[in-house]
Amino acid sequence: MENIRISVSESGQEDSFSVIRVDGVIDTLTATKLEEVLDRLLQRDRFNIILDLAGVDYISSAGWGIFISRIKEIRENKGDIKLANMIPNVFEIYELLEFDNILGAYENINSAKTAFNASPGAEPAKKKDQAVGARTIVEELPSGFEMVSKSKGNLPSGGMESKAPDSQLEEAVLNAVREDPFYSISEIKLVIRETAPNCRIGWWGIFNILRRHKLIFRRSRFLYARKWRKRS
Repeated sequence: MENIRISVSESGQEDSFSVIRVDGVIDTLTATKLEEVLDRLLQRDRFNIILDLAGVDYISSAGWGIFISRIKEIRENKGDIKLANMIPNVFEIYELLEFDNILGAYENINSAKTAFNASPGAEPAKKKDQAVGARTIVEELPSGFEMVSKSKGNLPSGGMESKAPDSQLEEAVLNAVREDPFYSISEIKLVIRETAPNCRIGWWGIFNILRRHKLIFRRSRFLYARKWRKRS
């Protein structure tokens, strides 16, 4: 039996929020059910979506991929996906994967609703205290994980856009990691802009290069940089 429960509540047309409450785990087996719910909302032009994740204690790469793959279409329609009520361990992975550059997270549903009507830069959730007995799950993204819009077939804004050869782009990213493995993806982008101006690459392009080399997490980048320096 699928270990997931999904319910949807909708407000009126004035603010037209759709709140998707999820309980259980969002993994390869259950993610398709959430995807179907999300797609039905988009087909009805419901683009202001809040995901209430209070009852979710694990999200796999398949689950995160569903959120990301729809965000371009949703924002093109002046909507957004906002995450609410993440438990500490889920929030930790959200930050480790640097999805805070893409999706806003909020302490509760009310603050997420307020953020829809606020100016850009509304304050997101701060990390919650670690719950006693909560399990920590860190899953590396599998090699086949591609976060692209199925409906459009394009990368979200900030994707790879370059005239430089792929090998040159890859080397520029790896050089930045070697220089400082604790750079965020956004900081790597700035470093490349300064040190290799002919390499035009966006957030998603860098993410995919890091994914191919299994360097998504900063700890992996640190070990890679240390090993490279020992060989040099």
